[in-house]
Amino acid sequence: MKNILYIIYLSIFILLTSCGGDVDTPSADGFDRGDLLENATENIIIPTHNNLLSTLTNLQNRFNDFSSNINSDNLSQLRSAWYSSYKAWQYVEMFNIGKAEEIYYSLKMNSYPTNASRIETNLLLPVENIDLDYQDNNLSSQGFPALDYLLYGIANDSTQVLSVYKSENGIKYINYMQLLIQNMISNTNLVISYWNTNKDDFINSTGNTATSSLNMLTNDFIYYYEKGLRANKIGIPAGVWASVLTDRVEAYYRRGVSKELALEALDASKSFFMGKNFITGTQGSSLSAYLNYINTDNNLSEQIINIFDNAISEVGLLDNNFVHQLETNHVDMLYAYDAVQAGVVKLKTDMLSLLSIDVDYFDADGD
Repeated sequence: MKNILYIIYLSIFILLTSCGGDVDTPSADGFDRGDLLENATENIIIPTHNNLLSTLTNLQNRFNDFSSNINSDNLSQLRSAWYSSYKAWQYVEMFNIGKAEEIYYSLKMNSYPTNASRIETNLLLPVENIDLDYQDNNLSSQGFPALDYLLYGIANDSTQVLSVYKSENGIKYINYMQLLIQNMISNTNLVISYWNTNKDDFINSTGNTATSSLNMLTNDFIYYYEKGLRANKIGIPAGVWASVLTDRVEAYYRRGVSKELALEALDASKSFFMGKNFITGTQGSSLSAYLNYINTDNNLSEQIINIFDNAISEVGLLDNNFVHQLETNHVDMLYAYDAVQAGVVKLKTDMLSLLSIDVDYFDADGD
């Protein structure tokens, strides 16, 4: 009888694994992963995306004002709206999962350095012929970096920028900017719709497999911290793996805001780790709470929070303009990199080990 039951159970297991991929094996440590996923989804992911959409809508409104009446005041308001939206983006970029991953959302929103020559080539085409969907050569000619170029990089100062938009060719820049903003809003709506539709399934995927929600979300968070934040914002421009590359600075044409964007990204990462409600700031179930639950002796959660705080402090000492910082004293940028890098080891090695989560991406940095 036992042999028959064993064969039945084995057959069911084989059927499940062959038809549905990984079996969503429950976590053995007793922590309520569902509570963590619910807090992350309802109080962080969806609110940050809604906030981004709100800022993008304001950006579109300010663009409409500018395109209708090209003057210095409207240009200033448009630039301000772009910057506010760019800061809002820093709280969203780490969630490259589901629809966002499917549509290359992050790459479309914030691939830098922007390809100015490609933008100028696109300007020669009718707007309806410009494909911003899955064309690799257009990933770096759209999103926030492309708007950075259109708002600040097409001329040497604000007066000359206005002259370009008032010129005979100005309508081409206007049309292209309108296309970019519309595409950013459209893609953001797709991602928000995905979360609203699939949040229950996401929250209920409480197991511990490669395709379980928390495993994917945690890996995406660490990947962003390591690559999108540590490497892209600081390491690559500072010449950690090559020579100093000032043109790789985020918001290269605007200058003066690169440090603030990096600080926003660090705050967003720390807030996610601690499970802070985006609206109220109150803490809910989180990776930090998970570590405290299973690692009460070594205080790994406290160590990671201290690393976040130290990284914020070190980056805060830098020049507001990372280009100027690199041109005058790039060594301080390397110190800031080291402070951020300290978090990679704790998150990627120590934390994942304690949570029994495998790394699901390849690291080519050699660190």
